[in-house]
Amino acid sequence: MTDHGTAGEPDFLYFGFGSNLDRERLHIHCPSARFVLAARLAGHRLAFSLESKRNWHGGVADVVAAPGHEVWGALWAIDGEHSHELDVQEGLFRDPPAYRRYTVAVETAAGDRVTCRTYQVADPDAAGFDPSPAYKATLLRGALAIGLPRGYISALETIPDNGYAGGGPA
Repeated sequence: MTDHGTAGEPDFLYFGFGSNLDRERLHIHCPSARFVLAARLAGHRLAFSLESKRNWHGGVADVVAAPGHEVWGALWAIDGEHSHELDVQEGLFRDPPAYRRYTVAVETAAGDRVTCRTYQVADPDAAGFDPSPAYKATLLRGALAIGLPRGYISALETIPDNGYAGGGPA
């Protein structure tokens, strides 16, 4: 990647595993995002440990350390000029913050390990929240579009939703 960043922010690789699996969703704040490939984060499980009351009206995705589990997602290359916007989208500057930056090493289908940025809920609720149908549909649309493994998509399809009619990105 070349350095297109502004204010000293370098271009970066980002692992999206929730609504940012979906290109259209991610492009709202990061129009430079380019899909690289599907990747797997070992030793973590997908959780919905944060409630979005304003936009999605239900649980939003988190990655929680869990030996023996895995989370599949999209590896995106993003220009540094959009780093701050992604941080804003992920609620880093809220009081209290929604997410925090989290550096992970993901694995590609070829077995290569790639270090990248993702986000993790700053103060997770262990009981969790069911996602809204709109959030779940966005997650599934992205998972299908980038070609995540069929078994993983099947598991995503079984996640219960909260039945809320509406919701979506602001």
